[in-house]
Amino acid sequence: MDSYNEIMKIAFQAEEALDDSVKGKFGKRFTDKQILIREGDIQQKIFWLLEGEVYITRRMGEKYKVLATLGKGEFIGEMSFFDKSVRSATVIAKGAVYALEFSKENFADIYAASPLWTRRLLVSLSRRIHLMVQKLKEF
Repeated sequence: MDSYNEIMKIAFQAEEALDDSVKGKFGKRFTDKQILIREGDIQQKIFWLLEGEVYITRRMGEKYKVLATLGKGEFIGEMSFFDKSVRSATVIAKGAVYALEFSKENFADIYAASPLWTRRLLVSLSRRIHLMVQKLKEF
């Protein structure tokens, strides 16, 4: 299957409909407590969680504080992915996690190919911003 067809398949199908070739190319497994994203790193990768949950954590002095727990269907890493800033949080697997991992090169094609992805990503960003505002009010 060529790259364009793989991208179109991802862009227009739900998680349950992704076939093995797509998962084989972009899928990545993480073990319990494995770090997907490290605060302070510069990395242009975005993850789409298909199985499991992750902790979104932030260093607060000498300790890490869990800001959120995210699961299936969520995007992670999208904030710094788009603005090329350093990662603002550390993302740690809570148990086994399976995600699709996209780089700058292949994600741009997926994003451009589907309005559904645009909507899904905007909803994810909106939720994330709302959650962070709520968490900041607690401090």
